[in-house]
Amino acid sequence: MPGRLLTLLRRQRDQWLTLEALTAALHASPTDIIGRIDALHKLGHHIEQQPHLGYRWVGVEPGLTADRISCGLQTRRIGNEVVVFDTTDSTNDVAAHYAREGKYDGLAIFAEQQRRGRGRLERSWLATKGSSLLCSIVLQQNNNQIGGYLSLLAGLAVAESVDRCCRVRSRIKWPNDVILEGRKLAGILIETCRRRIGGEGRMPTSRDAHAATAYIVGIGVNCLQSADDFPPELQTRAISLRQVAGDKVDRLELAQILLETLDDFLVRFPVDNPDALHNAWVSRCDDIGRRLTVMCDGRSFSGRVIDVNAQAGLIVQLDSGPVRLFDPAITTVSPV
Repeated sequence: MPGRLLTLLRRQRDQWLTLEALTAALHASPTDIIGRIDALHKLGHHIEQQPHLGYRWVGVEPGLTADRISCGLQTRRIGNEVVVFDTTDSTNDVAAHYAREGKYDGLAIFAEQQRRGRGRLERSWLATKGSSLLCSIVLQQNNNQIGGYLSLLAGLAVAESVDRCCRVRSRIKWPNDVILEGRKLAGILIETCRRRIGGEGRMPTSRDAHAATAYIVGIGVNCLQSADDFPPELQTRAISLRQVAGDKVDRLELAQILLETLDDFLVRFPVDNPDALHNAWVSRCDDIGRRLTVMCDGRSFSGRVIDVNAQAGLIVQLDSGPVRLFDPAITTVSPV
């Protein structure tokens, strides 16, 4: 597979790499290197070749494919299988279909367009075809260890990924919106379903419920939109990577970095070091220490945010005196 060659060429994209340098770096023969370059061309990667200079990666054809995402992907769990749809109702709905069955842990589902994309609290997620990174990840294993932390972990993984890919510095708005220059760049929707267990593929009973819970992590990142691509009511509230990083936003690279980052975080957090996850998340969240208004069950509460608890939610010192926890699944926040 040409994955290691692609990784090397992309890391050195501003430099020419001679055939001799590539063979030495990858411990491969010149014939092998040339064959791998041909394979990359067939996947849609554009690699320049100049006599005496060597090779240089200059880009990839528009559009996501499973082969392109998988090529060079360095993960242990997430993305072990990749599916890409041109158009679907919702990647989370597709993921739920797979999640109810066994042996799909780590499956990554992408779509160029969603007809019925959705976010938290039943909000719609609108994006023109090819303008965003839209994906859902299926998690079926060890969910008793990660469930309570998944909202924080996913938000942090998306923020880290866009920063690495586009050299920006994103922030997080509770519970897991990713913010750039004060506007929403990405959203995350985490859903659960019950999966079949056992060799007979039976549906779980109440005694099996914990082990049989599958999580679906839905992610949407605004990538290539211009300001005019957003509805008028969102133009001051939403932003894309293109608006900040320019025209060189590579959705393929972002897809791979996102899968690798989420894979890494699921290994490092939260079982071994939940405090590190908490601290990393808090360092990106501008809500900590601010006065906010929280809407919960049709009621409004104002107060100062003290902290966040992965299991319980946002911790707020209310203006009326008591400290209260707010569940992210049923609340929204806004500045006072």
